[in-house]
Amino acid sequence: MKWNNKGHEYDEMYQKMKEKKNFFLFGAGDYGEQFLRLFESEIQITGYIDNSPDKQGTRILGKYCYSLNEIELNSNEGIILTMSQLARVKPIEQLNQIGYKRNVDYFIIEEFLSVYHVYKNNLVYFSSISFLPSTACNLNCKNCLNFNPFAKYFYVRNWQDLVHDVDLFFSCVDHIMLFHVSGGEPMLYEHIGDLIEYIDTNYGDRIDTLRTVTNGTVIPDEKILEKLSKCNVEVTVDDYRSAVPRFNECFDKLIRKLEEYHIRYYINKVEKWIDLAPERTDYSNKTEEQLQKHRENCNQSWQELRDGKLYSCNYAAYATVAGIAGEQDLEEVYNLENFTSSKKKELVEFRLGYMTKGYTNFCKKCKGFTQENMEEVEPAIQM
Repeated sequence: MKWNNKGHEYDEMYQKMKEKKNFFLFGAGDYGEQFLRLFESEIQITGYIDNSPDKQGTRILGKYCYSLNEIELNSNEGIILTMSQLARVKPIEQLNQIGYKRNVDYFIIEEFLSVYHVYKNNLVYFSSISFLPSTACNLNCKNCLNFNPFAKYFYVRNWQDLVHDVDLFFSCVDHIMLFHVSGGEPMLYEHIGDLIEYIDTNYGDRIDTLRTVTNGTVIPDEKILEKLSKCNVEVTVDDYRSAVPRFNECFDKLIRKLEEYHIRYYINKVEKWIDLAPERTDYSNKTEEQLQKHRENCNQSWQELRDGKLYSCNYAAYATVAGIAGEQDLEEVYNLENFTSSKKKELVEFRLGYMTKGYTNFCKKCKGFTQENMEEVEPAIQM
């Protein structure tokens, strides 16, 4: 999205939010449950909406779960979409077909969370950030969203640079729902235990969920497991066994180790990936306005923290590192070294997708998380 009124882009949206007396949470999964715990004392939440028949008619954390066709909003009621970027593509289409308007009748979790806190409480509250100590990985997945198959080399960051980034980030950001230490394969990074320990010890009280991830093919050494066991961290174990069956035994051993050390984990049974198709996409002939609209329609909601900067789209940042997106445009980054307390709304706006140009260079090669891009592929297919 293109900045037109920096520091005031969400003034109108916040007024609409204040008019609402009750909210439904559309999405009764992990994000929905986490949002309820964070906001049940702040706003009136009537119940959940979910497209899953298994959840409809049940109670989740004490709130009744409806189907969308059971809901007819009054003017003082709103809907908050509490689901991931890929999962929300269809629900947004459903809401638009009914005639509901974004930021009037329904709101996106990231925007609601940050706008509410910066306007009401003068706090910079992020939904998430992606932090990569390394892009090194032992797999070579065909449709990797880090675009590792295109990269000529992996980068491995040094310890002091990571500490500097974490400290700088939390000097600007008051609170975050999800701090995600990703990769590459994080368990290959020699200081992963130290990094999680440092974040948890120094900033754990300002993080709702500290999470890292593994592809299930690497067994961390005992020192790493010992450190993780003492931290308030959650490990997402991606289940790629159908694509890489040679690691089945390793996967089982990893789970046993996590349980042995009492490390909280979640097995993510990955059924599909989306193909952003940079090698087959060419939007270079689109106008500035068309590229801005393409970025606005993309439900991509993640940014990367690296070298003291926030990168507007983490996938664009990965593509630049991999060498398939050209030079990084300075308009695509926010230098946290330049942040001051008077720029809180500006920082929130950037985190929510606003920037000077309104799109990234990679938008010219990326299909994005849009309704038009339904190129689903099997996960973790090896080159």
